[in-house]
Amino acid sequence: MTDRKKLILVVVLISLFSVLFTGCGDDKYVQTVKNGSLEMASGVPIGKAFDQFFSNEKWKSFVSDNNERIVEFNGECRWNNNPATCCVQFRMLSENRFEVSYLDINGVSMNWLDGSSILNKVLHQYKAK
Repeated sequence: MTDRKKLILVVVLISLFSVLFTGCGDDKYVQTVKNGSLEMASGVPIGKAFDQFFSNEKWKSFVSDNNERIVEFNGECRWNNNPATCCVQFRMLSENRFEVSYLDINGVSMNWLDGSSILNKVLHQYKAK
């Protein structure tokens, strides 16, 4: 293999690894929510509690149509003894502050009281390891 081909191969491999590794981590907003807590369970890290309660968890952040930064969690669980999917959205209020802005179970939006009850259950079942 010529030196030119080796150089091209090295550049391609470095580029590929850069894309893979930067794409695998959570962004700073997702990390803020996962490492944060809610007033109803101030000592419980949201990310760890969600990891214990849900399966097939997915986190992402995006800017809404209202130009608000949203962190969204989706996961699977059992609810009322049936398989369920849950979506929780957190609205970023600043770089380090957020609030729950939306929660649904199986695509059905929960009101504030039901949503709080669900989050309370998830967070208070957390057991630190």
